[in-house]
Amino acid sequence: MNAGKIIINEIDSRLERLGSHYRDKKNTDGNPFGEMLAAESKLLNTALAGELRSLKEFVLENIGTGN
Repeated sequence: MNAGKIIINEIDSRLERLGSHYRDKKNTDGNPFGEMLAAESKLLNTALAGELRSLKEFVLENIGTGN
């Protein structure tokens, strides 16, 4: 398998896991600290997903998938 395809598959897998984590309902029980951590988690998740999508675009443009 082409290295670009392997990298793209791994990035897609990680994006899928991040999306699943993002959709998970965080049980904060009304705790302000827990709510802050849940909000922080979503913020970091969004930023990381954006970086992974950017990396995927870079790989596609510069390495390709061998197709």
